[in-house]
Amino acid sequence: MPQPSLEFDFSEIVQNTKDVVIVTKADLIDPPGPEIIYVNQAFTEMTGYSAEEVIGKTPRILQSNDTEEKEKLAIRKALEKKEAVRVTLRNYTKLGKEYWIDLSILPLRDKKGDVTHFASIQRDITEQKNLERKLQVLCRTDPLTTAANRRAFNEILSQEFSRFKRSQKEYALIMIDIDHFKSVNDKYGHAVGDQVLIEVTERCKDNLRYHDIVARLGGEEFCVLLPYTTAMHAEGIAERLRGKIESMPIISEGSRIKVTISVGISLVCSDDSDGHDAMQRADQKLLEAKQNGRNQVCA
Repeated sequence: MPQPSLEFDFSEIVQNTKDVVIVTKADLIDPPGPEIIYVNQAFTEMTGYSAEEVIGKTPRILQSNDTEEKEKLAIRKALEKKEAVRVTLRNYTKLGKEYWIDLSILPLRDKKGDVTHFASIQRDITEQKNLERKLQVLCRTDPLTTAANRRAFNEILSQEFSRFKRSQKEYALIMIDIDHFKSVNDKYGHAVGDQVLIEVTERCKDNLRYHDIVARLGGEEFCVLLPYTTAMHAEGIAERLRGKIESMPIISEGSRIKVTISVGISLVCSDDSDGHDAMQRADQKLLEAKQNGRNQVCA
């Protein structure tokens, strides 16, 4: 069924819609990219650029080196074929502020059916993306201590093991258990026990390198991943952690609580089948440390 003929001008609707509308020429796909011939008021409100600043330029001025290559490639292929495309893209305002858009690009044809322009319709989805990021962090973070949780640590460990297989640059794992933690909960209550877990996590983070990863595996058990670390260096780090925690009693709800940890260390080996092999060895060393009297490092 043919579309009915309309007697009004769409330009006012386009100019005042809350979605960004950009129209570009279709004859320049290679860098610097399609030339902008029109932007609506929503474009200025979202990006901070006036129409005068962008007419004759390319929408690529909104992109950066960290704009997703996969999405940029999808756009390029669609433009080359003069086809429609829809992607989620990260862009940047005139002041350099990151924002995310749901981007649809549609080819515009003349009376002959030839594609002469592209219309880009962009909807701001920054709030949605920020919420997704927060949910991802929550899914990967221990809610009490803010250390990585077991799920996140397993993913990181798998990535680190793959890197080791490629580069043969070893890493170490440190397994940590808070000594007699059940007694802390029994004597002082779970609120104080929670504070002990938080303090131990913070002291570990304060005495590690920026690229080391601390994870709470459950209860009072932690694991630390030390990339690019030798056995001697790992022992030094583990002993420093043990000493820092022992030497600084935790003050909580008026109680002065002396806390110690037992530590087991293992290095990844070329014979390991996956990252968990070294983790199991570190766990065995942790057991040895506990059997030998606790408050010590076993490697």
